[in-house]
Amino acid sequence: MDKIIEINHLQKNFGRNEVLKDINFSVSKGEVVCIIGASGSGKSTLLRCINLLEYPTAGEILYHGQNILQHKMTTAVYRAKMGMVFQQFNLFNNLNVLQNCMVGQVKVLKRNKTEARKTALEYLELVGMSQYINAKPSQISGGQKQRVAIARALSMEPEALLFDEPTSALDPELVGEVLKVMKALAKSGLTMLVVTHEMAFARDVSHRVVFMDEGVIVEDDTPEVIFNDPRNERTRTFLKRILEN
Repeated sequence: MDKIIEINHLQKNFGRNEVLKDINFSVSKGEVVCIIGASGSGKSTLLRCINLLEYPTAGEILYHGQNILQHKMTTAVYRAKMGMVFQQFNLFNNLNVLQNCMVGQVKVLKRNKTEARKTALEYLELVGMSQYINAKPSQISGGQKQRVAIARALSMEPEALLFDEPTSALDPELVGEVLKVMKALAKSGLTMLVVTHEMAFARDVSHRVVFMDEGVIVEDDTPEVIFNDPRNERTRTFLKRILEN
């Protein structure tokens, strides 16, 4: 399989605090990989390192075999290929929904406004937000904001989409609408790396589940193994606690 991202011996320190310790794993084209684990286990930091929002302390991140920490590709161009959907949406409050989905295309991809608008409308339609194109972020719900954020990331036509706990800032009744969009994207063959607390999504939608604890990858296997027969005691303890809640 064509590996899009390969992580070798990745380490991230904040001062003396070692948040990621010798992380090794890869994501292949068309894979949906979910990263689970307790808060503070390093999941979001790993995602932020992959997208270069945090710079690793050591190790390498290979994008199609090239180490992006040494390669001359500009960060903005690389990030356009690794779309990111954040916990807190990170929409531009002064722009409407359509403009939010056009601005990156025009500024980073240098698309003209006609093309950018056409692409933005296409993805807003896909996530069920095309009727809100003139609304400002303050005028729509959290679930709608997150769907716009997904459309914005898709408008850059990335090779992979990284989701950092995309439902954790939402009211419970709004979670379903975002997961529905994500499930449809997974079915379409999009490469996705998802940090999530949504165990049913991880179990039903992903090809692989990675369990992290205290900055290390404890287990990386199929959802069947992780949820039904985890090999590691730490994985068993975590899932028992989560699933009992």
